[in-house]
Amino acid sequence: MLTDSRPASSPLVTFSHIDKSYDGISYVIKDLNFEIQQGEFLSLLGPSGSGKTTTLMMLAGFEAPSGGTIRLGNKRLNELPPHRRELGMVFQNYALFPHMTVAENIAFPLSVRGVPRAEQQERVGRALDMIELRHLGERKPAQLSGGQQQRVALARALVFEPRLVLMDEPLGALDKSLREAMQYEIKRLHRRLGVTIVYVTHDQSEALTMSDRVAVFNLGAIQQIAPPSELYEDPENAFVAEFIGENNGLVGHVTSVDADYATMELSCGATLRGKTGTGVTAGKQALLALRPERVYVGTDHSCTNNSISGTVEDIVYCGDHRRIFLATGNEKSFIIKVPNTQRDLLPDSRQTVTVAWHWDDCKIVPMEITRHS
Repeated sequence: MLTDSRPASSPLVTFSHIDKSYDGISYVIKDLNFEIQQGEFLSLLGPSGSGKTTTLMMLAGFEAPSGGTIRLGNKRLNELPPHRRELGMVFQNYALFPHMTVAENIAFPLSVRGVPRAEQQERVGRALDMIELRHLGERKPAQLSGGQQQRVALARALVFEPRLVLMDEPLGALDKSLREAMQYEIKRLHRRLGVTIVYVTHDQSEALTMSDRVAVFNLGAIQQIAPPSELYEDPENAFVAEFIGENNGLVGHVTSVDADYATMELSCGATLRGKTGTGVTAGKQALLALRPERVYVGTDHSCTNNSISGTVEDIVYCGDHRRIFLATGNEKSFIIKVPNTQRDLLPDSRQTVTVAWHWDDCKIVPMEITRHS
């Protein structure tokens, strides 16, 4: 069982034993259990078909679970239609009404809820100030840039003060610079308003940058749910280690295990040691997860414990660092990131070198996927 590192409190949303099947035989989601805390920014991250969007759609009410219970506070949501769940929703394509002005689009959720017109105007004005677009309130969506349209969609989702805002890949259609600017904008509004946000993305950088916690999905199950730094530094299994960030995944057989460290042997004969992951047992295949920036060229660095040798295949300039691609006899290249401040340590192409790293900078994890419960 994976553990949640957040302090115990009354959750805003609870998924209990949720299943989702379209044919009653195969399952898109199977026995999904997790909680969302009041005021947190939780990202659902995973590859296409992993179950993250289906999970969001069940929370929104656009999909019905085949089994289990979803609760918002003490209210069971399973039978409630979307418009009675009091959730804000932001879509990738913005879904703004083209015939309405910006102000009318933002006012729409208030009008359908019967909010008096004077109060509508006041709240729309505050929402326009919040997204810094008051001067564009009378324009139509087609007269706005993509970033401005996204801000309007965000304001419309927040204007009726929902307890929960759901975002389905809302920045996927924007270019890189605008996407990064909107990430900051959404995070700023989250901190300022204290609203709870559930955010679906396939972009790991986006999830790590914006989230309080990230739930990593694969094969209809949460592989790990944790703060971004914990996912990156302390992955629970091989899928999380390989999916989050860049990783040197060295596959081998575990020869010994204790409470703190495990030892494994690679096919090339090298023996390596690393922190013990949950579920690692002697005699089984496992993966040693190691970030490229944790590796040193040479063995003279103080207190390095592991080392392997290989031939330099390529050295690539990446602005603030260079990447060394090393052939070590494994299936994929071994990567080392060398900051430009240490460029005097760079080897020559085709040179045979030894690289080393600390036991505490790597983790030996099981190859099998897990289910969070």
